[in-house]
Amino acid sequence: MERDRIIQDLHGQIETLTRLHIQHGLEKTEHFKRKKKSISDFVSEHDIDVRSELDPVSRNLYRRYFD
Repeated sequence: MERDRIIQDLHGQIETLTRLHIQHGLEKTEHFKRKKKSISDFVSEHDIDVRSELDPVSRNLYRRYFD
């Protein structure tokens, strides 16, 4: 159950990053860069395999910003 919560948290963070980019056009701001770094650290800290643990939409969004 804990793992599900962690994955849901990551999903929410990716959605926030997407909103900052698409809806608000803030992809070149320092806040966007910090948020992106935070997500990257979160994935590393929790040893998340994004390819197998994220749903297809979140996985595609993650790949858009991190691959």
